[in-house]
Order: sequence, then structure tokens, then C-alpha cells
Amino acid sequence: MKQKRPLKRETIILIGIISVFTVFVITVIYISFKVEPILLLQVITKNRPLLIILLFIFGVMFIFVLYNLFQVVVDRIKNKEGSRFRFRLTLFFLIIASIPIVPLSIVSNNLISKSISLWFVSGIESSLTDAIEVSKELYTKFSEESEREWDSSCRDCTEEEIARNEYVTIEGVFVYLRDEKQMKSVYAKDPAVMAGIEGLEGLDPEMESWKRVYIGNSEYLIVPSDNSELGRVFLVRKIPDSIQGYTGQISLGLQNYRTLKIIRDPIRVIVVLFYIVVTMPIVLLTFYLSFSISKDVTIPIRELAIATQKVASDKLDYKVEFEAKDELKLLIDSFNKMTEDLRVNKELVKHSERIAAWRDIARRLAHEIKNPLTPIKLSAERLLKLYKRNDRYREVLAKGINTIIMEVNNINEMVNEFSKVARFPETKLQRTDIVPLIDDIIGFLKESYREISFSFYHSEDNVYLLIDKAQIRRAFLNIFYNSINAIPQEGNVTVECYRSKGKEGYYTVSVNDDGVGIPEDIREKIFDPYFSKDGRGTGLGLTIVEKIVIDNNGRIWFESKPGETTFHMEFNEA
Repeated sequence: MKQKRPLKRETIILIGIISVFTVFVITVIYISFKVEPILLLQVITKNRPLLIILLFIFGVMFIFVLYNLFQVVVDRIKNKEGSRFRFRLTLFFLIIASIPIVPLSIVSNNLISKSISLWFVSGIESSLTDAIEVSKELYTKFSEESEREWDSSCRDCTEEEIARNEYVTIEGVFVYLRDEKQMKSVYAKDPAVMAGIEGLEGLDPEMESWKRVYIGNSEYLIVPSDNSELGRVFLVRKIPDSIQGYTGQISLGLQNYRTLKIIRDPIRVIVVLFYIVVTMPIVLLTFYLSFSISKDVTIPIRELAIATQKVASDKLDYKVEFEAKDELKLLIDSFNKMTEDLRVNKELVKHSERIAAWRDIARRLAHEIKNPLTPIKLSAERLLKLYKRNDRYREVLAKGINTIIMEVNNINEMVNEFSKVARFPETKLQRTDIVPLIDDIIGFLKESYREISFSFYHSEDNVYLLIDKAQIRRAFLNIFYNSINAIPQEGNVTVECYRSKGKEGYYTVSVNDDGVGIPEDIREKIFDPYFSKDGRGTGLGLTIVEKIVIDNNGRIWFESKPGETTFHMEFNEA
């Protein structure tokens, strides 16, 4: 089962920003249908925590946009790899994002201004004022009717007579007691109404015209009049509900209109601010997404450009490590596979050239050197055998002849090694379990090299590979001997067998030692024939190992640093 890769920091930030702005857009849509804009702005301005949160979100988004824009410009100034393409792509995205935003903002603000101006077309205020004057005339008419009724019925009446009289338009009568400086109810159809009027504040007893007052949900006219005996009298008349509704709406409309007229310019500012509050986060999100998209496109291309330059300079082991998406990921994977194939093919070509050259050398050595070796050795032995005297000269002769025989044997051994390279047996690939093969080799070496600690780790009990068992055994022995020779005294040799990372159907066998390591200056020569870092042996051991591994459809490479060297051999699973 594949493990889920952890999300990158940029991805988490992007998901967070999109989530916040999704909630923001949903909230704006809901508010646009459910809440009045001015009421919303009042709530926002009065609620400081909410205002701080909004400003913080806008500020963070604005900083993100500026940071990405600054980074793009700085990279372009420094002329980094891929900066030109990213600069042009980012600029293109910003222009595309700005094309609908700029005209939409201009048109929207213009429409808003014109719409607000339509509220204040000429004639509306004068019409409302005229309607108010008409209502005042109507109220004056009501007051005159009540005064005429009062004059005809009770202008000279006493309090008792006023209280007993019946009225048509008059709801109540009260008098102002100058000595006590208070109102006194004389007549009332509804005592509660009169009690409410008596409790009113700011009622001027010297007023000359009628006055509107509200008691409960009803409107009343207080009309000043006179009485010969009682003095200052005030008549109370109720306004019909239908007339009260009309005049109330007219008064409220005129009041609201004048209020809007006063705050007309602030309303424009408020509406524009509201428009900015709604659109600016979306604009910033658009800009940020343009930076993010341009980054996702240009960075993989930049990495590929760098990798192309590396490969062109013969660094075929360079890989693009950037994790891209979609087709860019396919492009990067294909590029890495291509460079890997180039590296393997180059190694094969190099190996083939080396083998071809040294096969020719081996044939020449076998022909030119090996044939005279036996006569030389026999002649030297015969000289010593024919010299019968037992004197000092025989001792010198024996020493020289032994040296000749020893060197002839060394030359013969070297020629035999070259002959093995020239006449390497044909490879026969078979399904072979590598685990018992390595166990057998380690068991043999443990007895011969007791100062070395051997360890073998394998993830599976049986690992079947498609190899030539005899050749691979020889290759492993050479690798083990190479590791043993690299350890000065006591040390460790560790073998691991595991599935190749990122390559299905392949196993890797790694042999690690804690020896002196391979110096940097000779690493490229390590597989060359007749090259030995310590001057011992023929220098063909690793050359033979490389040929065996390649003939078995595998590959070999190594990693080394002071105090540690690891040889890796990769083979096909059977």
C-alpha cells in the first residue's frame, strides 16, 4: 500500500487561503440578500475584533502578494535560471486577471454614483414639502372645526357644564391653572388619554396654534382656545387613523430624504468602501493564485533547464528532484529515466571499450609472453641442475635462478588473468536464490578471516534472481576480497539484500566495509583493467566483477568516503 505523501507548506497555505475566502464569499452572498449594507458597515465599524480580523486577513493576503511579486522581480534582476520565463508568465497572469477587474470596477463605481444621484432628482423634496403643507392645512381645518364646536357650545360654560356637555369632534378639554402652573382635565371621553396629555413635558401653555402629540399609538391635536370664566383652555381632538398613517409616512419620508441628502457624499464613500471590502480579497486571491500557478509551471521548467545543462556537461548522474504535477511530473520522470539510460549506456560503452581493448592486450600477452615463459623457467632450472659444485657461486646462482622462476610464475599468473578476460565463459542465466549463495561465501570467509566481522541482512527468506550462479559467486568473492583488503586490521563487512527503491522487479545487493575508503582522485579509474590502488595484484578483480554484473543484465556502482565504502549490485528479479 502506498504511503500518503505529506502536504507541502505551500499547499497547506493555499488550501487555508481558499477555505477562508470560500467562507468569505458565502458570507458576502448571504449578507447581500439578508442584511442592509449600511447596517453591515455599522456592525463592522462598531465591532473592533471583527474589524481587526478583516484587516488582518486583508493584510496577510496583501503581504503574500507583495512577497511573491518581490521574489519574482528579484529573481529577474539576479537573472536566475527560469526567472525570465516566470517573470513573463506572472506578468501575463496579472494582466489577464486585471483585464476584467479594472473596467468592472470603473463601471460599477460609475453606476453606483449615478444610482445614488437618481435618489436626489429635482422635485422629490418639493413634492414631499408640499405634501407636508397640505397635511398642515388639513390639521388646521381639524383645529378650526373643534374651535367652532367649542365656541357654539361651551365658550362661556362652567366646569360642570363643560363636563356634562356632549361633543362631536372634541375628545377632551383641560384648562391651564395659572396660579398653580399646571394643566387640569375638565372633560375626557377617555381618561387615559387625558392622563397622558397631562403628563407630557414641554407643552407650552402660551402657544397660539395647534400642536400634534402622540399618546400610545394614536395622534391627537391640542388646540388652544379661551373661556370667559376659566381662562386658557385647550381642546383635544383625535386624528383619524387613515389621515394619521398618510401624514406620518409623508413626514417620515421627508425626514429620511433630508437625512440622505445630508449624507449623500458619505453614502458614496460607504458604498465604494463596501465594494472594495467585497472585491479586494477576491482580487488579492486572484493575484496570489496567478503567482502560485506561474511558480508551479516555471520551477519544474527551471529545474529541467538546469538538469539539461548538467547532462550536457557530462554529469549523467544528475536527477531532477522537484515533485511536479500532471504532465510536468511525467516530463520530469521521463527526463530522469532518459539520463539514467544515458548513464547506463555510457557505462556499457565504456565497459565494452575497456573489455575490447584488454581482450586484444590479453591475446597479445598470451601469444608474445606466455610461450617463452616455460623455456625460460626450464633453462634456469637446468642451469642450476648442471652446476655440480657446492661453492659460493652456486649459492649466488641458486638465488638468481629462484628469483627468475618466481618472477616467471608471477608473469604467468598475470597472463592467465588476462587470458580469463579474453576467454570469459558464456553467461547462462538461471533462476537462482541469492541468499544461500551469499551465506555460503560468508561462511567460507569467516573461517579464513577471523579478524573481520561479517553480517548479512535480507528482507525476505528467499530472493530469486536471474543470474549465472558461478559467475556471480566469483563476482561476490572479488568484491568481498576487495573489502577485506581495504580494512587495515580488524573491521566489519556488511551485506544487505533488498528490493531496489523506485524500480519494480529489481533487487540490490550492497557490500559495505569500514575500511580506508577510495580516494576521490582514483574513483573514475576503479573499474579500469590493470589498475590497483595499492599496487598489489593484477588490477583485474573489479574489471572482472563489472563484466560479470553487466553480462548478467545488472549494474554496479559504489559510494565511498573516508572510513566507509559500499558497492551496490542490482539484478533482475526472477
